[in-house]
Amino acid sequence: MADIKAIIEARKLQKAKEEAEANKEVPKEEPQLAKHKALSIKERVRANLAAKALANKQAEEKTKPEKEVSSKDRLAAALAKYKEEKKLKEEKEEIPPQDKVLPISPPETLGANTTTGMNGEVITYNERQEEFVTTLGKGKSCVLIGAAGTGKTTATKGGLNNLIQSGVAGVLTISEDAPHKHLTSGTPGAVIISYTRRAVNNIRKVQSEDMKHNCITSHKLLEYQPVDKTIINEETGEKRVSRVFEPARNASNKLPSSLKVIIVEEASMLSVELYKEIVLALPKDIIWVFIGDLNQLPPVFGSAILGYKLLELPVIELTEVYRQALESPIIRLAHRILSGKPIPVKEFPKWKTEGKLTLHPWKKKLNADNACIILMKFFANAYDNDAYNPDEDMILIPYNKGCGTIELNKGIANHIARKHGRLTHEIVAGFNKHYLSVGDYVLVDREDGEIIEIERNHKYLGKMPQQPSRFLDYWGCNQDPEAAGLEDEEEEQDIDAMLDSLADTDVEERTTQCSHIIKVKLKDTERTVELKSASEVNNLLLSYAMTVHKSQGSEWRKVFLCLHQTHATMLQRELLYTGVTRAREELYVICEPDSFVKGIKSQKIKGDTLAEKAEFFKGKLEANDGY
Repeated sequence: MADIKAIIEARKLQKAKEEAEANKEVPKEEPQLAKHKALSIKERVRANLAAKALANKQAEEKTKPEKEVSSKDRLAAALAKYKEEKKLKEEKEEIPPQDKVLPISPPETLGANTTTGMNGEVITYNERQEEFVTTLGKGKSCVLIGAAGTGKTTATKGGLNNLIQSGVAGVLTISEDAPHKHLTSGTPGAVIISYTRRAVNNIRKVQSEDMKHNCITSHKLLEYQPVDKTIINEETGEKRVSRVFEPARNASNKLPSSLKVIIVEEASMLSVELYKEIVLALPKDIIWVFIGDLNQLPPVFGSAILGYKLLELPVIELTEVYRQALESPIIRLAHRILSGKPIPVKEFPKWKTEGKLTLHPWKKKLNADNACIILMKFFANAYDNDAYNPDEDMILIPYNKGCGTIELNKGIANHIARKHGRLTHEIVAGFNKHYLSVGDYVLVDREDGEIIEIERNHKYLGKMPQQPSRFLDYWGCNQDPEAAGLEDEEEEQDIDAMLDSLADTDVEERTTQCSHIIKVKLKDTERTVELKSASEVNNLLLSYAMTVHKSQGSEWRKVFLCLHQTHATMLQRELLYTGVTRAREELYVICEPDSFVKGIKSQKIKGDTLAEKAEFFKGKLEANDGY
């Protein structure tokens, strides 16, 4: 109480002093000095102590905690904060820092910078997509580059629409004197080409009706056809007929002059050699549009034209990954691969998303044969338990031989045939023997099909094959004890049938015939083809498993990517990225523990950015004095 009285007395004295000094020139900025002079030392000390005590009391009131927090609670809060910060950091590291994430906000009405998505949704172009659409509308050649999830399909659809609506593409007019097998008059003067039929079929699905017919393979654009050539042995003089495929469209038989635009999808697969063949067949300069992903595998033979076009044409690079795309763990994994940051085996569980993504390491080192047997058993079990559906799913593996597609295809086909009680046929084609059943999924000249009928070819004069049997496996082993007796009886009937057909068959045809006629229904066109020559059957492939190279441009509901230590020479970032991005809904990877370390570190095309990769191709261009 005494302190408070002292403060009051001090204030009264101060006020009196100020009134007394009102007419004097006392600086306004020094009121405290005047006050201190008016007070005694005792009063000033007492006043200062009182003010300090009051300030301390107010500070204590402010800092006093509302509730006592225990050490246990503080520890739990700190741990929760640490986990949250760690989670945010890990999520950030999964995506390369250069990738921008854009939300898609559909506008109320369609405008010049919008398009319709595959499911009918309205999509707004980002800045780079709009630049591409505008460039095509002006009739300029260019290159569109982008990784998975950056919206290449959206941009391409918009650019093509702009080409057609602006009149730049024109209309195809094909002369009756020089018809084209795969192009039709009255359609837009633009074609979309890709290397494989699978890629073309995927492209066709998102095109307007008037453009569906103009989506063809690069070989169909040039009207490739079989040509028989006679080869003479210089030493013996012996003649041999060899069948090769050559383009019917060339410098002396040009493509229609009304063709104004060629859009090359999956341009990373178009070789320089095939590009040159197309250029030779063009009647004049046209608009070229190259669309691709430099992160994918280059062609098996030769260099891709895409890399060199980066140095010649305007390049539009899509780098913004849409949020919808990044919701997919598959796309996140793809961009982690592109970032160049390895994924050690201890991180595999973190990537697992039930029904979406699984990274499954081999438990121990296995040689190629044993690994292939394990894979056969795995897929047999998956098929029996509806975890693998050949109608919608695909198995990808780097090699054909060893732990590769050839043996794995046999194992899967054999299991399916045995499970459904199908007859397996031994088919002799020249020096080769094949084992096939009705219902097998196959590739005919790179086109998907299903075997619907297998019957004996009575024009065949070679060694008799084994009789069809439910006990005959895909390696030619027949476990049926009664098979030998049935063989003799059937062989007599076949000889009679063959003798009846000899008079209608010339000698050359008889020597090229296969032991059976195989009818295949092609899945996309539902057209039925007959294979009866040895060369045709030898080119027939089972299609349950395929190489990663052949998978480019295609996608499946579920993809199984199988990697083994014997694939080490091919294990590179491009192969991992290509295999991963073939899966639309689910990806299951079987690999070595270090596959996502060694593979991510190794690159076929050096560089992480577009500029760095362009320098790689510039070096090759200079070294080879052109392409």
